Amino acid sequence: MSFRRRSPLLLPFVLALALACTGEEPAPPAPPPEPEAAAPSEPESEPEPAPAPDAEPEPEPPRITRTITPDGKVFEAEYRKEGELPSNFPDDVPLYGNARPLGSMSSPQHGAIVNLRSSDPPESVFAWYQERYVDQGWEIEMAKEERGRRTIVARKGNRVSSVVITGLPDATQTILSVMDEH
Repeated sequence: MSFRRRSPLLLPFVLALALACTGEEPAPPAPPPEPEAAAPSEPESEPEPAPAPDAEPEPEPPRITRTITPDGKVFEAEYRKEGELPSNFPDDVPLYGNARPLGSMSSPQHGAIVNLRSSDPPESVFAWYQERYVDQGWEIEMAKEERGRRTIVARKGNRVSSVVITGLPDATQTILSVMDEH
């Protein structure tokens, strides 16, 4: 280690030794100089207020993916995370109130799909959807239960919506889709 590197460490000892030899009381050490703040390049703005502790965070923007199909067409889809519906999800498609979206996907060409999870029994969810589709002006084309899976297909104008309800060991899963028929 060179003298230059050791000199900042030795300086207080050298000063104390020099003052001890002169008989004077040592002056209190000066505080270290504060680093100079860089001049701001932009005017400072007011900090944003912190969100309320019980406020829901803003949803993140959707993830958009583009895929080229084997026939050369571009397929674009919007994916949303848990708790979020597609941005263009129709208001007249019933959503079971006691269910939480686990994820969703939508595309202009293929409509929207939402994966929902509820703690309610599958038969209750099935009955609710049968009633709500009719309340929203949809015509039920099919409603059946087969091998533990309940399915509803409904039509409104040129749109088709389907619900597939499956009982899991500790929850009910609902896959809800809606699309325009071309």
